[in-house]
Amino acid sequence: MFIFTVINNKGGVGKTTSAQNLGGALSKYSKAKTLIIDLDPQSSLTKGFRISENERQVGDFLLNKVDIESIKFKYDDYLDILPSSFDLLNQEQMIANSPAFPFNLKSNLSKIKDAYNFVIIDCPPALSSLTRIALMACDFYLIPTQAEYFSYEGLRSLINFTNQLSAVNPSMKLGGVFATRFNPNIKKRFSQEIITSIKEQLKDKFLKTYIRENIALTESQAKGKHIFDYNDSSNGAKDYHSLAKELLAKII
Repeated sequence: MFIFTVINNKGGVGKTTSAQNLGGALSKYSKAKTLIIDLDPQSSLTKGFRISENERQVGDFLLNKVDIESIKFKYDDYLDILPSSFDLLNQEQMIANSPAFPFNLKSNLSKIKDAYNFVIIDCPPALSSLTRIALMACDFYLIPTQAEYFSYEGLRSLINFTNQLSAVNPSMKLGGVFATRFNPNIKKRFSQEIITSIKEQLKDKFLKTYIRENIALTESQAKGKHIFDYNDSSNGAKDYHSLAKELLAKII
């Protein structure tokens, strides 16, 4: 089982969209059993699959109140979602104070390691306790970013944060940084300079795949589907399929 954590402490960079559609690509094209975990109290990923908020959610799984079978949402034969809700915000301190912290999620996922080929974890836009347990659980972390100044500055602090955590979880590796909401028709010199700077610093950790701006990605979430079930000929589908293939080529 390979576990990917999708993180960025800046909101609006396509983190949830990336978690949703990477999971969709892996499950649909690899025919791999895939679990997507919504670890954000805002529950955007949960809403993006049109899953209604239930009494039980991922926080209860982390606190060992329920098993995964009682709360997971089955999207299709290959894809499951572990939903979130606003209650997770109230449970975060209990999770952080539990004896298992920061390995709450790692421990619980180890119990179902034979059930899935891939796990994708969507984190809140903050370097919180929830982000920490997601990083402690993963094999690879992925950072979606935009070609703009604040994203660039945030990227450096984020990588410093994960480097510190790698002392606790040395098996955690940077799987890659990739550009999102990219518009190839707008050639902004400043944007190109930022991308060049990221490439120079990260070398092959800056992935070749760019996620282009595409309205179909937003529309698919409104319909409760990943992009491949909504419009598999769209630029969004092509880009996330390419991203999934690039990642698999790196790890397998």
